[in-house]
Amino acid sequence: MTSPKLSADTPRGRMYRLEPDGPLMYPSITTVAGMRAKDHLQGWYATMASKRALEMYAWLDRNPERAPAEIARVSRDKWGTQKRIAAAAEEYTRSAADFGTFVHTLCELWGTSGTRPDRAAITEVAAQQREASGAFAAERDLDGLLDRAAQRLDGYGAFLDDFQPEFVEVEQTVVNHTVGYAGTTDAIVRVGGTLLSADIKTSKKVRGDYALQGVAVVRAEQLLDDDGTTREMPELTGAFVIHLPEGGGYAAVPLRTGDAEFEVFRSLRRSWSFAPEECALGKAKDPKALLLSLLRTKDGLDALG
Repeated sequence: MTSPKLSADTPRGRMYRLEPDGPLMYPSITTVAGMRAKDHLQGWYATMASKRALEMYAWLDRNPERAPAEIARVSRDKWGTQKRIAAAAEEYTRSAADFGTFVHTLCELWGTSGTRPDRAAITEVAAQQREASGAFAAERDLDGLLDRAAQRLDGYGAFLDDFQPEFVEVEQTVVNHTVGYAGTTDAIVRVGGTLLSADIKTSKKVRGDYALQGVAVVRAEQLLDDDGTTREMPELTGAFVIHLPEGGGYAAVPLRTGDAEFEVFRSLRRSWSFAPEECALGKAKDPKALLLSLLRTKDGLDALG
């Protein structure tokens, strides 16, 4: 997926402006959805780090003549080695995101041109992405990368043949002023006479929390074009994922986009606005200062009875 022109990365996640060169106003849909706790990932982070450490050990085992020099280097730069091991999960995630963006861009080209990108076009997109963001800089098997992308396009083509979607919008930004968010859906399509939001995913599986992204698009209030022009948001029946897995093929997976899912998203939006660093007030020098400080907060009166 190409980077929406009205969005920008910030320390608090991706945000959107409502007009070119305007101030950043709203968090992105993915930023809000990402506020969910991810405790389950802690074990994965540790696994990826230990896997990299074992790979480094295996390299020493395969190259015993270089082991003394490498061990000496690690001893001199323990912090650098630790950072390299700890970065394993982050680098894997970045690589997967780069590939997902690659496939999104190819599918976008297909959707706008009506023609499947050929090998030359796929190669050009990969080169553009590498130049723009440094993606695939460490890729040693370019042909393998292109083959993997072509396989995903095979699956996408099968979806197009089977479902015959009519593309109404491609890479369209939507906005909800009431809740305060914006985001970009891969496509708004008409399938069987019904308008739906469609998102392309290249992840290992379709996660249930993708429904939070889907419901946010379905409940958006306006379409927002790159020049800041707003248009009427069509009424969408729902949202679904076009899953293009590593093994080939595709799956069209509908998402739940009801009131319950939207209420969770709204709660996450409120969580995004929460500034915890502002909740610890200045030190109180004496009991009077402590009580006055509490009284100035909204909940202080209740706390004091």
